[in-house]
Amino acid sequence: MQNTDYRISVIEDDPIQLESLVTALEQQGFNVDSFDNRPDAEASFAESLPNLVISDIILGSEVDGGFDLAKHLLGYNQPIPIIFLSERQSEFDIYTGHALGAIDYLPKPISLNVLIVKVKNLLRITGAVPAANPDDESSKIQHLELVADQFKAYWHGEVLDLTATEFEMLKQFAIAGESSVISYDALQSSTQGVVERNTINTHICRIRNAFKKITPEFNYIHNEYGRGYSWQEK
Repeated sequence: MQNTDYRISVIEDDPIQLESLVTALEQQGFNVDSFDNRPDAEASFAESLPNLVISDIILGSEVDGGFDLAKHLLGYNQPIPIIFLSERQSEFDIYTGHALGAIDYLPKPISLNVLIVKVKNLLRITGAVPAANPDDESSKIQHLELVADQFKAYWHGEVLDLTATEFEMLKQFAIAGESSVISYDALQSSTQGVVERNTINTHICRIRNAFKKITPEFNYIHNEYGRGYSWQEK
């Protein structure tokens, strides 16, 4: 089965956030229905239920619009998982969200990378999507091996001294392959925003030094001015 076999409904009243969410999910191959209000979403549910609902809590003038949406879904015999996205982070709000059947409650501003991983994990657990193919994250760079589930990378058979954050950055080079430019935004996104734009160079230096501990002549990660970095065996 493929992601395209499953439909996700996204309800968000902010048009910019709604577009970002829809784009991120569609890029992963999901079918996405988007709504900026609760009544339109509920009318859609009456015709066909989605596999997953992602909703803000405050929807326009409805302070608890997302909660009311969840109450409406409880009226169907078929359980529909819900992920709430909200700036409201009180214990009461989080409790209420879960009491209404939410399987997750994520704070805004959200990390799209974290959301995508959670969606895939949820659908995998429910049998909606297959487990990820390990080949999708295999290294295309000679002598560089990734062990993603352990956050470890090996260079010429020796483990690199990297933090989990640095591993995620290095993985972008490994899966893209030689000569591909990894943008600053891609490097930042790979760490779910942990790394700030102005500290990327510091982390790249640490990654280079990890390689140099194994091969002192290492000089393969190059700055591409104004664009990002690339792996070039020059």
